[in-house]
Amino acid sequence: DVYRGKYPPQKNIAKYTLFVAYFPQMVQGPINRYDALSETLYNGNSFNTDNIRGGIQRMIFGILKKALIADVIAPTVTAVYSDYSSYPGIIVFLGAALYCVQLYCDFSGGIDLLCGASELFGVKMAENFRRPYLSTSLDDFWRRWHISLGEWMKDYLFYPLTLSKCFGRIAKRSRKMLPHDIAKRVTPCIATFAVFLAVGIWQGPGWANIAYGLWNGFWMSLGFMWIPLRKRLEPYLPFLKNRRLMAFVGIIRTNILVIFGRYFSNSPSFRGAIGMLRQTFMSPGIRSLSTNLFIELGLTPRVLLQFAAACAVLLAISLASERGHDPAAWINSRSTPVQFAVLFASLALVVFCVYGNGDYTPIAYVYENV
Repeated sequence: DVYRGKYPPQKNIAKYTLFVAYFPQMVQGPINRYDALSETLYNGNSFNTDNIRGGIQRMIFGILKKALIADVIAPTVTAVYSDYSSYPGIIVFLGAALYCVQLYCDFSGGIDLLCGASELFGVKMAENFRRPYLSTSLDDFWRRWHISLGEWMKDYLFYPLTLSKCFGRIAKRSRKMLPHDIAKRVTPCIATFAVFLAVGIWQGPGWANIAYGLWNGFWMSLGFMWIPLRKRLEPYLPFLKNRRLMAFVGIIRTNILVIFGRYFSNSPSFRGAIGMLRQTFMSPGIRSLSTNLFIELGLTPRVLLQFAAACAVLLAISLASERGHDPAAWINSRSTPVQFAVLFASLALVVFCVYGNGDYTPIAYVYENV
């Protein structure tokens, strides 16, 4: 950014160190931009009860996602991924779906804790998630998932690639050989493949992570190419104009693509991911489902009840936020006794289900060391 002249270099070593070593962002993000974070770090902040209230609320929400959802289903996910051949395909698919829930609640819950801790001091950090599982397309999903990484990749990899001389030559050749609405999407598609290859490598070493990146790059590029085709088909297929129907279909389709992508990102090897896919489609074993199988996986009635209750709270808050409402603002607009009751009940739930539960085992953050 300094090289590009976005802003001058920071010559004060103390200020530079404060930005680089600011403790919340060191654990697992978000990837804060200097121009945004430095302003609140360097200008100083007065004690503010709204910051204290907001920070505590967000930290409690993060603990709910991490401790009451992610850590609860982590043993089940580990059991399925580590020994997938012992379970019917429907359970393998369920394990991957639960991993999606675990990863989101683990990662975003940790980010909520870090952002909440920063808010206590009046420091605003970049938002990293915006209800990704309500996305209507994979492109929409990646605009909502790990937002700071996506913006980093866009600014420092996607745009430099698409604006390079090499990609300029590819664009010229494409315009000569292909229809205009297709040709203009060729270079973005190639750049998207490169970006998600980088995302796969960022996930960690191994062919499984590279396959994960290419999986997302392929479907993202296919989505770009589908846009002009869809416009041509709309006059002949009226249901494509039904926004509610297409939004619902889009959410289902997107989540299925995300779940199958997680076969690769959480598998210890590429061969293991392919084995899980084969098990899912070749041996679904729906009729072999039993209560004992779920109990064996740690999904006892108590665990399922706690998991369902926590997910219901998360879903309600997510839907309200998606519709433009602010649950935190709603709570803050209530009387002081009501606010106290809500916060006390939330803390009591966490204490009872975590510290008062002898079966609870804390799980390290998935991305703690990435």
